[in-house]
Amino acid sequence: MKLRQILQAGVLAAFVGAAATASGTVVTVNGTAGPWDPTLAGNPTYGVGDQTAPAIIAVHAGDNIIITYLSGLTSSFGGVAPSVDALGYAGSIFGSGQGGGCPSTGCTGIGSSGQPFPSFSIDPTNTGLQIALNALIGAFVDGSGKVISEFAPGDGPFSITAPVGAVALQLGVNDDIFTNGIGFIDDPVAIVPDNSGALSIEVDGSTVTAVPEPATLALLGLGLAGLGFARRRKR
Repeated sequence: MKLRQILQAGVLAAFVGAAATASGTVVTVNGTAGPWDPTLAGNPTYGVGDQTAPAIIAVHAGDNIIITYLSGLTSSFGGVAPSVDALGYAGSIFGSGQGGGCPSTGCTGIGSSGQPFPSFSIDPTNTGLQIALNALIGAFVDGSGKVISEFAPGDGPFSITAPVGAVALQLGVNDDIFTNGIGFIDDPVAIVPDNSGALSIEVDGSTVTAVPEPATLALLGLGLAGLGFARRRKR
């Protein structure tokens, strides 16, 4: 009896920790994270393919979601300390759209690698407001990971409704080179670390839940298996 109660408590703790209902789910968006997988068929392409996985939040279609930057900074340049928030390098000459440091004709939406930023698919004509390098980028995806819509929430609070078919919100940063920057000024061929830092982002919504880490899912499965064993022993 005692063993069963201990296992039940462990399973409950793992489940609550894995899927705490989110009036206020806080996720970490690494400076190396891209907002979606550009290699999936139908998804907009961006960058050189060296991004890490996005932060993923489970949602339901129709949810009213509010995204708010809490803290943290990122850097898009190897060897340079993180210095920008969820607006990225606002006022610089990098990114998509117009305003800030972009010329009157707008930024190009193409990075130094010759590949587009994620923001290029949000504003391919570069006629909207600037979406700067390293700005926070959000994307709603369906069950296969295909992008339904993408947007730039900035520092927020930014309110948006999850579209039909959406099962997850993914968050990453706006860049074309994420983890494999090439060259300092005095060594143009050396491979050096590129993006660094991270953003802490709060996502509020009626059914929003943080997607559990693989280790948490494994713990939950172990606990459920233990419960089954305890019940079988009792019989």
